[in-house]
Amino acid sequence: MASKEGASSLSNGKMAALMVFCLFLSGLIAFGLYKVTEKKEVAEPAHAIAESHEEIVLPVDVSLSDTDIEIGVGITKLIEAVGGGNISWNSSDEKVAVVFPDGSVKGIATGKCEITAENEFGRTAQCNVKVKKTVYLTIDDCPMKYTEDILKVLKRYNVKATFFVMNTYNNRMMKDIYKEGHLIGLHTYTHTFKKCYRSQYSYFADLEKLADIVEKYTGTRPKIFRFPGGTGNHVGGKLNMRRMVNGANDLGYRGFDWTSSSGDATRPPLTAEKSAENSLKTCKRDSDILLMHDKPCTPGALEIIIPELKKRGYVFETLDHYPENSRLSKTWYERTVSKKEIPCQSLSADSESAEIKQGESFTMKVKMTPEKSTDYVRFESDDTSVASVTLEGKIKGIKKGSTTVRAIATSGQEAVCSVTVM
Repeated sequence: MASKEGASSLSNGKMAALMVFCLFLSGLIAFGLYKVTEKKEVAEPAHAIAESHEEIVLPVDVSLSDTDIEIGVGITKLIEAVGGGNISWNSSDEKVAVVFPDGSVKGIATGKCEITAENEFGRTAQCNVKVKKTVYLTIDDCPMKYTEDILKVLKRYNVKATFFVMNTYNNRMMKDIYKEGHLIGLHTYTHTFKKCYRSQYSYFADLEKLADIVEKYTGTRPKIFRFPGGTGNHVGGKLNMRRMVNGANDLGYRGFDWTSSSGDATRPPLTAEKSAENSLKTCKRDSDILLMHDKPCTPGALEIIIPELKKRGYVFETLDHYPENSRLSKTWYERTVSKKEIPCQSLSADSESAEIKQGESFTMKVKMTPEKSTDYVRFESDDTSVASVTLEGKIKGIKKGSTTVRAIATSGQEAVCSVTVM
């Protein structure tokens, strides 16, 4: 019995010692982990301190969106440059083409030159420029019977034209003209000279009706136009046409006549060959606007005209690219209207105030001094929700309230009428 008790006591002693050892060992491990993870602040040697350096910028090359371009006289094309943050531009011959700070290149005269772009690192890139003669192909009195055939010819030769449209049975074709990338300009709603030239206001009222139709089919409202018969028509009279030209400017329109003609509006009808002959004979400038109409001879004439003009070094453009300050702008447009401007000295209204009921109308009449002033007079309402006013000065009451209707001459003189709607 004693031996068993001793063995049991020994066993218990070993177990106790083992437990003590385990506790010691775990404490030792914990202490070691603490030392390993303990954050120490150690002074870095002087040579290890980071030194500041300026950023090294490596030179980069400059590249252009175009390396060869063809443009017409008076036409501007943008060249984009990539590489570097400060691009300077230079033309090797500014008599042929000039280049602007944004990289826009404008053709001045037929010939060739080189446009150079240089960045701040002195790296350069070049674009070879060839300037050709420009023809603006325009088609009047459409869309009519032959518009579809005209569009087919233009598409085949990849040429864009400007169509001066009027109100016709074929108005749906306006959508096709627009979709194929041609430019639509306004011509006339009625094309009846005695109606649209009845007064200095009647033509623009006619034009607004046509603009509504174009907007319906294309979603756009053109601001370029051509007077029926051009500014040289005899129906409007020189004084009235001068006022209408000023009115076009006041209303934000841009008018175009022509410099060359196919003569296809004459009677008897021309053959395609004769129409083409007339066109090619009169296209003789570096920049020409060719007048044609929607006539039976036009598709066939275009088959002759387009390849021949290309052969002669012409490029085709639409009139929205016609330069604002062309040397021809005062020689072909406004060519027969009164050249002498007679500014308005004073403008007065027949009534300075008026009371009208909702739905009622009256016309605000004005007098210019001198009477033969070439100024155009436009009318504006300060609050169109109270009273509206037409191009001819007809005021209509819309809702109760007060507003001022103004008559404004081209030279800036004003006459006012205070309108109260009851």
